[in-house]
Amino acid sequence: MLKRHQGRIALIAIMIFSLVAMYGFYPFNGLIKFAKAGSLYSVKDTISDSDKQASSSHAIVFSMSTALGENEYVEVSFQTGFTNFASAAINCPANTTASTTSASDDYRVLRCKVDAGQSLAVQPATHTITIYNLLNPNATGDKDVTVTTYDNTDTVKDETVLKVYIIDDVTVRATVDATLTFTVSGLGPYSTKSTVNGIGLSGTSTAEEINFGTLHSNASTTFAQNLTVSTNATDGFIVTVQKDQDLQNAAGATINSFNNSPDGTGSTTPGPWSDPGGVLESPNTYGHWGLTSDDDDAADNLIMTNDYYQGEAYYVGTDGTDPTIVMAHVGPADGSTQNIGMAAVAYSVRISDLQEAGDYSTILTYVCTPTY
Repeated sequence: MLKRHQGRIALIAIMIFSLVAMYGFYPFNGLIKFAKAGSLYSVKDTISDSDKQASSSHAIVFSMSTALGENEYVEVSFQTGFTNFASAAINCPANTTASTTSASDDYRVLRCKVDAGQSLAVQPATHTITIYNLLNPNATGDKDVTVTTYDNTDTVKDETVLKVYIIDDVTVRATVDATLTFTVSGLGPYSTKSTVNGIGLSGTSTAEEINFGTLHSNASTTFAQNLTVSTNATDGFIVTVQKDQDLQNAAGATINSFNNSPDGTGSTTPGPWSDPGGVLESPNTYGHWGLTSDDDDAADNLIMTNDYYQGEAYYVGTDGTDPTIVMAHVGPADGSTQNIGMAAVAYSVRISDLQEAGDYSTILTYVCTPTY
């Protein structure tokens, strides 16, 4: 009996083998079904940011071996780890519409469905699905992104599994040292700058001294110094000048600050030069001195130059309390370009017949303050 059954089994096996050889498949419907999807012709996913937990977009470009017709669709699914699907936005290819109606951080499938009467062509045509605002997984490593096409009965047509790799960002660091060079140099009638705001120079100064010499009544005397600043300060710099007192002699008499100001004060309101009043028994009117700068930014801050007043220099007086802005710039400076890294400051003095005799002096202090 056993031998008889063995013979039948062998005969059935031979018949099955013969049918497979003849037809290429097993022909008995309802008994065994084998289904295997093909692959998309080509597909790639360009991720905008591969850092852990970064908000990223995915530009998925694909071409198909099998066309899609009306109500068929392409689906993109993400391996567990990607989140923020509730806030994700999707741009579908032409002739398709996003068909996902609900989403959450656990809903990792996004779809584009072919519109009525439309289709998606096979290669060489390419199609792009762009997905925005996904959050990357919080761990490094490769993750699957699966692109699948379906017919209108939800049966898989083609499918390809991609890989994206989540990595830590690379931090790039560099240090640029702060730089600042500030110089004061003398000017004179034969210097490159022989005038400041149209005012001619009476003599030559040095970096350490302005010597007006012997003053004569009812005659103006003007000396100047050149300032340069070189810096890489992001917000530039301001240069100020401040005196420790008015020009003063050993007896305490003063040549006051412009314009007829009392001792220790000076007019901070810019104005054209005017001669001292020379009013008897009003010592602050016997003589005065003031300054003007040819720097445009200093003019904007305080001192008005010929750029704004048709060739007429505007002066201010210095006082012993507040520094006077004589040069400024917002941004790095090269130490040589006018109104950016270079400016000149001129000091003019004039006395009347009433100015007391004596040797007068004071000390000026320049301060350059950069902002990095």
